[in-house]
Amino acid sequence: MPENSIILLLFRFYAHFGWVGSFVILLGCLITALPYRGRSAERYSILNHFISELGEIGVSKLAVVFNIGMIIGGALFLPFIAGLGLVLGTLWAYIGMAAGLLAAISSILVGVFSMDRLEPHRKAAMTFFRSGLVTVLFFTIAVFVKPAGQRVIPLAVNFFGILAIISYSAFLVIVSQKTDKKGQENYLLDPTEKKVRPRFWRTPFLEWMLFFATIAWFLCVSLILIY
Repeated sequence: MPENSIILLLFRFYAHFGWVGSFVILLGCLITALPYRGRSAERYSILNHFISELGEIGVSKLAVVFNIGMIIGGALFLPFIAGLGLVLGTLWAYIGMAAGLLAAISSILVGVFSMDRLEPHRKAAMTFFRSGLVTVLFFTIAVFVKPAGQRVIPLAVNFFGILAIISYSAFLVIVSQKTDKKGQENYLLDPTEKKVRPRFWRTPFLEWMLFFATIAWFLCVSLILIY
């Protein structure tokens, strides 16, 4: 198949990569969370467990499922983000596309460097959080500024975008407030820093909120572009 035909094929079906990638990551989380038992034999809860604890080898029974899901899901987001940026076709969208491609690559690395390899995992995760915020922010702006007659994504979708922006911002503010003994920021991403895990821990809970808001945004945008 000629190269331009492959590009046209990807451009035609790019939106499908968005919902499939979201489904793969959600399914990976669900499958991994059900049999999960932590260091204290506790069940998994979004109220006090970080997302990446699902992929912590040596603790999570099905860590490999979560990590593979992140790798596949992140890879599927690459053509979706690229197609979305090209379809919206504004400077705002191109900035969102660049940040989104970085976020997708970072999510792949989150799966490659699981939580038991904390230092590279933390770097990949924080890159995802920061680039994810920029992605949703600029794509949301791109939808807002698009003239009504040229709008391919309805303004209502920006509800999820704004919710995601608020969640990202709140999470990043919290994890950037403190450093560890070596001056490394975001040590709160290490669950072992808490000697006793609280029943409600706002940091992992906010991480789950930004995750759900982001997935909801991806699903809405991709399904609207398909139908």
